[in-house]
Amino acid sequence: MKIPRDPPNPATAYTVKSLVKALTILEVLADEDPPYTLTQLSRRLHLHVSTVHRLLVNLVRHGFVEEDTVSGGYQLSYRVLRMGLRVLDRLDFRRVAQPLLRELNLRTRETVHLAILQGTQAISIDKYLSPQPVGLDARLGGIMPLHSTGSGKTLLAYQGEELLARVAQSPGFTRMTAQTITTLPQMRKELEQIREQGYTVDQEEAVEGLSCVAGPVFNHSGQVVAAFSVAGPATRLTPARIPELAQLVLETSRQISHRLGYRSEVRPLPGPAAISTRVEKGVQRKRAGNAG
Repeated sequence: MKIPRDPPNPATAYTVKSLVKALTILEVLADEDPPYTLTQLSRRLHLHVSTVHRLLVNLVRHGFVEEDTVSGGYQLSYRVLRMGLRVLDRLDFRRVAQPLLRELNLRTRETVHLAILQGTQAISIDKYLSPQPVGLDARLGGIMPLHSTGSGKTLLAYQGEELLARVAQSPGFTRMTAQTITTLPQMRKELEQIREQGYTVDQEEAVEGLSCVAGPVFNHSGQVVAAFSVAGPATRLTPARIPELAQLVLETSRQISHRLGYRSEVRPLPGPAAISTRVEKGVQRKRAGNAG
């Protein structure tokens, strides 16, 4: 009797191992600070030096990787940059948001950046630097955790329970500073408040000495397609200044979303006193949660 075979797994049926390894090299070069030497890549990927060398030769030949003549290491080429820029050009909301984010940058004199959701993390896709001596140099393409950054929490707040559960499981609510939210009940309360008030406050939750106020970008169907933030040193983004920035973030969020076709019940923007009260309550809630 012939034993029937199990149907092939679609996820692995057409896997080309050498292609997967080459793509992994590109991912490492994109995520880490280049250049990487052949030996470093071999150790990082747990592959034999000869295998990595063969893959690099092909990646260099096709223009995806280039060799640094000074260090002898390897880094991504400008061809990859051009490909990435073409992806960014497809993001219509980015073009719509740019003039309003630039205006926000001018009005606040702080760093403003735009981020989108990528798996269980946020990725920066646009930035406008602060003209002040001490500012935030947000790297384009930089990865940000969802649980401890303003843009990350904003994106997380408007997703389903499934994503929150995934983040809680892996990578988890890793403590970055003494202010980081590290439990699921705390995070649920935080996300509920974000949805209620329409903006997010990060007071040194990801990096000590760095604070921000973030807001969502809604598209025509009411989905949050991006988040943006005003970020800077905590010495400038003081609790007394947060209400002013929150008002500007709410205003900018409303303007960008409206230009993208989002229509919702228009509620009056809260005044500085109301925002100040909310911020203080949020700080007290986080302190109580962290103490517990």
